[in-house]
Amino acid sequence: MTDRNLRIARLWDVADPRVTRRALLRSTAFFALAATGACGVGEAPGNGGAPASQAEATNARDEPELNFYNWTDYIAPDTLSGFTAASGVRVTYDNFSTNDEMEAKIASGAAGYDLVVPSDNFVRRFLRAGLLMPLDHDLLPNLANLDKRFTEADYDPGNAHSVPWAWGTTGLAYSRSRLGDVTGFSAYDLAAAQGRSTILDEARDAMALGLLKAGHDPNTTDPRHLDEAVAVLLELKKRIGQITSDVIEPLTGGQVPLAQAYSGDAFQAREANPDIAYAIPSEGGLSYVDLLCVPKDAPHAANAHRFIDYVLGPEVGAALANAVRYGSPNAAAKPLIDRELLDDPLVYPSDEQLAKLPFTKDLGGEAEARYADAWTRVKTG
Repeated sequence: MTDRNLRIARLWDVADPRVTRRALLRSTAFFALAATGACGVGEAPGNGGAPASQAEATNARDEPELNFYNWTDYIAPDTLSGFTAASGVRVTYDNFSTNDEMEAKIASGAAGYDLVVPSDNFVRRFLRAGLLMPLDHDLLPNLANLDKRFTEADYDPGNAHSVPWAWGTTGLAYSRSRLGDVTGFSAYDLAAAQGRSTILDEARDAMALGLLKAGHDPNTTDPRHLDEAVAVLLELKKRIGQITSDVIEPLTGGQVPLAQAYSGDAFQAREANPDIAYAIPSEGGLSYVDLLCVPKDAPHAANAHRFIDYVLGPEVGAALANAVRYGSPNAAAKPLIDRELLDDPLVYPSDEQLAKLPFTKDLGGEAEARYADAWTRVKTG
């Protein structure tokens, strides 16, 4: 999502200037955490021996520590410091840039993370690979605060292994003054977008653009449709500037007039620069949910449960939504969320729009391998 750039530096070091995704939040979150001393940021310690069962894992260690691995700039400034103040648990907070990067770290079995935030389609891959610990619902009384849409989702029915962090859509962020009103993918043909526009560095999201532009289902398993999408994207590569998921600063700074973007990133850019707008393409797009999950070898699983339940609280959930500008899955938080967000159909699309914004489906190993191969052809072609 260059990638949604690598991890941020330790609190006592200089922040890594390469980290740009959701960069509007980075500086405020950084200094808020530094002021409280609540959180260390850097390499999570390796797992010192995974417990054999969930019950053992939940009670395995008494250290007041939590190792949290999340997308860059995808948190409210006081989420971690508030959790530390409420629980006494110190958080080591690392960031990743793509689902693939995070998957490789977790699959290694030696990362030592207690909590990770994969997207919905990756959760199903994690489940097939046996990488996640079942959640203990007795430790999560605030699960009752979730909107029904996120308790019956097919990616993890009943929230057996995951709890939603935030959700959004994939569409187009753009400069109104330079491009006018954008309604679909034809915006990439506009003269002002040539050589300076971007598409996401995420295989399923970018391939969805190619598939939708070619008139196909973004969850297709037909190899011919994928070949057509590759051709569309290879042609598009001649006219764009970059494949990257770090779009907030380039949009707000004027370097990029058009970007395939996640809705929350677009709304954060709009907060800093009112010229930036977001469109759900007429051709369609994707919905996605990012989910809190506990790896099977988490050394502090009980603290992971404490954090999940903390975030599910109405006030904390609302503060998170107001900061990251993504849709909230927390029904109890809705009365506390900024009215402008709740009333924005681009943040909370209508049922009619949602019908054109399906979740990214788990297509099975063979089809996912075809997507990976197709995306490799796009990036290397």
